[in-house]
Amino acid sequence: MKKLMKFPASQEIQPPRLVKTVPRQGYRVEKWESYPFPNAAVPFLVLVPDSATPQHPAPVLFCIPGSDQTKEELAAETSAELENSPLSRPGPNAMAWHYVREGWVAVVVDNAGAGEQGDAERAAGRASHDYDNLARFLLEMDWNWLGYTSCTDQCILDWVKKLPFIQKNHIILSGFSLGTEPMMVLGVLNPDIYAFVYNDFLCRTLERAQTMTKPSANGSRPAPNSIRHLIPGFWQQFDFPDIVASLAPRPVICTEGGLDRDFGLIAQAYRMAGREDAFRFLHQPRFADPAKRWQGELLPSGLDRTEFFRLANVDPRNHFFKKDAVIPWIKSLLNAEQTAERPADSQ
Repeated sequence: MKKLMKFPASQEIQPPRLVKTVPRQGYRVEKWESYPFPNAAVPFLVLVPDSATPQHPAPVLFCIPGSDQTKEELAAETSAELENSPLSRPGPNAMAWHYVREGWVAVVVDNAGAGEQGDAERAAGRASHDYDNLARFLLEMDWNWLGYTSCTDQCILDWVKKLPFIQKNHIILSGFSLGTEPMMVLGVLNPDIYAFVYNDFLCRTLERAQTMTKPSANGSRPAPNSIRHLIPGFWQQFDFPDIVASLAPRPVICTEGGLDRDFGLIAQAYRMAGREDAFRFLHQPRFADPAKRWQGELLPSGLDRTEFFRLANVDPRNHFFKKDAVIPWIKSLLNAEQTAERPADSQ
């Protein structure tokens, strides 16, 4: 993973700078700027519940958005300057807002090329981004989008680990959609991460490229995915299910389905690690019944996007942060650990 991500040689990095703090009901929002490279500012947010102090540290959720999202959306904020009140009714993907209301610290980053890291913050009322152009320049520089994004996230994560009001043994990575990719990279490179929220469907990206090949009306075959997913040499090493399996025995929840074949691979890794209970996967309602799921070993070739999703047991319309599954799962992990640490005579 280190070889593929091509992080630059370690160098002296400026500490993040606090830009602004605003109080919210039951928590505060801090805006910070990280400086992973000279003259490069990478803004991020930290949501701190009032209950989190150095004397009573809290778990921390490191939140990474999907492709069409910004850190502000995940925090239920309406502007990058934090100048307005937060949304009274946050959208379905406001994972950081939901986490801080549970009494957990939430750190929120933007993906490289999106939000404040994009050329424009807003366009037509939604988040603006230009991943493909950025990815192209990074490839010209013998790098890649995921390597660059993971590198900037790693700089912020290194700083988060030193915060005095967090439980350093309870750092949880929470990735949504595109955000699951840097989440997996950080998980492999940081063995001290406690648990992972994989809020997307799971698939083998090489298989997707080999099978989603149905020609268009003019006879051209589609690209399997955006150029931002292009990592030279990646398919020669492993694929997404392999990476998730490598996170064992640390707890993982996958929330939006995929092939039982791939979940079986991961479950086997957790059995080998003696922590079968630490891996949980959920299917979307459309495919909750096993009889409605495709159960083959190899997908057929010549699929279009809709056919691929159907055979991969994916419902794109049901793509959002699954708080009703994720938050109870995290609570169960923390509660189980507290029970295990409690003296026998107090149980």
